[in-house]
Amino acid sequence: MKNLNVLNIETACWIARLGSFTAAAEKLHTSQPAVSARMRELETALGIKLFIRQGRGVELTVQGRDFIRTAEPLMLQLEHLSQSARSAESVSGVVRIGTGNICMTWLPAMMISLKAEMPRVTYEVEIDRAGKLLGRLEARKLDLVMVSGPVDSHKFDALSLGYDRMLWLCAPGLLDRLNTQEMATLLNTTQLWCVQRESFFWSDALQALSARGASLENVNAISNMSAAMQMALDGAGIGLISEAMAGDAVAAGRLVSVPGLEPSEPVALSVVCAKDDSQALVGRIMAAAVRASSFVKAPHW
Repeated sequence: MKNLNVLNIETACWIARLGSFTAAAEKLHTSQPAVSARMRELETALGIKLFIRQGRGVELTVQGRDFIRTAEPLMLQLEHLSQSARSAESVSGVVRIGTGNICMTWLPAMMISLKAEMPRVTYEVEIDRAGKLLGRLEARKLDLVMVSGPVDSHKFDALSLGYDRMLWLCAPGLLDRLNTQEMATLLNTTQLWCVQRESFFWSDALQALSARGASLENVNAISNMSAAMQMALDGAGIGLISEAMAGDAVAAGRLVSVPGLEPSEPVALSVVCAKDDSQALVGRIMAAAVRASSFVKAPHW
């Protein structure tokens, strides 16, 4: 036998099930002449007659019945294989995620949920500032990112994760010996830990400090907000820290707000993918991020 192909065998199976070339053509979204041509090709390859005309339909020959009895289980196996491959594509693979430190407050819970939902998916996670992550997303070095600040809607698709704000915090011991009139002294004698200069709210932070009489020579840029919070916790200065990250430490009295330094304006956070990314898996993970996010859904401060 030669020139056997799956399409011709599938066509023969549908003719046998439906009883006519015309019905098989409709099922397979093709023409009746195309179906006839496939059967001529298949019968030539097999060297047997599969069908005989019976009224307006067809009937299987003795050899045709034997062939279909063998072919149909094979076609079912191929269909199952195809379904398995499609299913595996949607729930397996390596997904590259970029995120800032702020999202680490709920990222573990999201990962636990995703592991239960899609156990065959693994992840590569990068922690960095928003600008760099968006650049890597645009270069297709990442599949999705979770970032704070503005997102270019011409380049990216985004879903809202909610809102956060930045607080000026320090260990309570730094304030024990001062009152609000002496705040300028504190701001000029302690280190100030702020986000990197590339951040979209670096200039706002400097303006807030200048308005309170702080010497900008004391401002240190730090790329990792967890590190900034640790600096503040250990008494190494005042940090500009995410309220979502510092909430537990503030509630426990381990960090306190610095009088006279107001919180930032609400900061929008988003989960973002490339504009033309149609991968179903990326969409499922973005939806999981929205569900897991613990940020407030609307600014209420």
